[in-house]
Amino acid sequence: MDDTNPLPNDLAECHQLLLAAYRQSIDLEKQVAASQQEAVELNRVLDETAVSFEELKQEHAAALEELAWYKRWAFGRRRERFTEGEGQGHLFDLDLPAADEPEACGTPDEEVEVKTHHRRKRRQIDWEKLRQIRHEHDLSDEEKVCSCGRTMDRIGEDITRELELEPARLEAHIHVRPKYACRCCKDGVSAAPLPPRPIPGGIAGPGLVTEVIVSKLGDHLPLYRLEDILTRYGVYIPRSTMCDWVKFAAELFRPLYQLQRERVLQSFVMWTDDTPVTVLGGPQGSFKGHFWTYLGDAEHPYSVYDFTASHCRDGPARFLQSYSGYLHADAYTGYDAIFLAPGSDIIEVACWSHARRRFFEAAKSNLRESHQVLEWIRQLYDIEDRAHDWSVDARRELRAREANPVLDKIGVYLAELVRTTLPKSNLRKAVNYARNQWEALRRYTEDGRLTIDNNVSERTLRHQAIGRKNWLFLGSEAAGPRAAVLYTILAGAKRHRIEPWAYVRDLLLRLHAEDVRLEEMLPDRWAATHPEAILSHRLEESRAKADRTRQRRANRRAHSK
Repeated sequence: MDDTNPLPNDLAECHQLLLAAYRQSIDLEKQVAASQQEAVELNRVLDETAVSFEELKQEHAAALEELAWYKRWAFGRRRERFTEGEGQGHLFDLDLPAADEPEACGTPDEEVEVKTHHRRKRRQIDWEKLRQIRHEHDLSDEEKVCSCGRTMDRIGEDITRELELEPARLEAHIHVRPKYACRCCKDGVSAAPLPPRPIPGGIAGPGLVTEVIVSKLGDHLPLYRLEDILTRYGVYIPRSTMCDWVKFAAELFRPLYQLQRERVLQSFVMWTDDTPVTVLGGPQGSFKGHFWTYLGDAEHPYSVYDFTASHCRDGPARFLQSYSGYLHADAYTGYDAIFLAPGSDIIEVACWSHARRRFFEAAKSNLRESHQVLEWIRQLYDIEDRAHDWSVDARRELRAREANPVLDKIGVYLAELVRTTLPKSNLRKAVNYARNQWEALRRYTEDGRLTIDNNVSERTLRHQAIGRKNWLFLGSEAAGPRAAVLYTILAGAKRHRIEPWAYVRDLLLRLHAEDVRLEEMLPDRWAATHPEAILSHRLEESRAKADRTRQRRANRRAHSK
């Protein structure tokens, strides 16, 4: 090795340098391979971390939406309504109806009267229907003498009416039946028959049994409270005895219940829903039973309840086995087997109120998309509001002309949202619900007798929803069918605005007759022959509320032009 050549001149040293360089290259290759393997492993971990991060983001978003739902349920409003200006939701570029389209109140040239605030009409008391007790508050003889010494003349009177309450009282009715016999032929003893009694051999008269039934199932009073109330009136009656009275009354009403059930199944359209109730006395303790309601159409105006010990499909399948027609129901999967059964003539009609509720719950996290769907659903309800008093054919034509185009828009938009929303978000859940029910959601436009939602059946379940907050549970599984019978009787009275006490008492008396004419005891027939028992204030109140709602919606449509 010299200054000009860095390599050694010795061959052995060159071999050693080459060997060292070779070893160094092998070590470098190993390091490069290890680095590449480490890079691959890091990329894999990074990809897994990214996927896990996306899943955590979706779970976090879903948790926030669920938390917002619970907060709204605990502290927010129950009504599914967006007021103008709330959160500036009206500033979003929503697809609103065009200004030149025909609007709800008639033609575009028609003027809409916007009423100002007015006081609600105060209902006057019909004093003539009350027992009149006159109290004379006169002056004494000395006070009737004038200062001049002459006796004053009566020139008139001031009348002041006062409503007073006398607590209910129990009465002991003594039925005396003289007995007659012939002293000569001694051919038996004759006596007048006893008047009909709701419970053979019992001490309860029809009024007392009626009070127990209406108080428990109509006014939602537990029997232990009624036990205390009757004690206040002077007689202690154990609640076990009252339970027996309710049992006998349910068996007495069963033929009328069966008749209403047969009539409901003859309807062209039915509405159904269910609600749970706690039942004691099961094999393993308490369990969840279910009340089901079935509402007939306008030609069969009856509301029938059924009770099942579980929430399986066997209950509605058994009740509806002979039914053919349209059935309004929610998305409970137990109905699918009924709709899809071979040879089934039951056609599903879904509920837009249920679909709207899901988009309303998703509005906090997906404001723009949810508001757009809610706006279209509002347009569908506006169309229904306009056609409320129209004929069946006119309503169907209006839906075909105006509702179907809106439904087409919703269908296209839902298909777009499937591709752009997170799978676990509330918005995706709402979209999936609507798309899974889409054919049934559109079906209400086929016939004018169908309705856009199933709210009417949900309202009939308020009896049980309010009642279970008071009496809390059913005492046994056998009490469920009996309660369904009595709830059906009271629901018929409520549907036809009948005073329930008068209706139930009359049924208790007439169902004991030898010639039982059940047709005359149906709630619609009974209401027609007993106009004095109609709750006119409830009828006027519901009509006034409906008029105010339609007027408010008409005003809103007029302002939106």
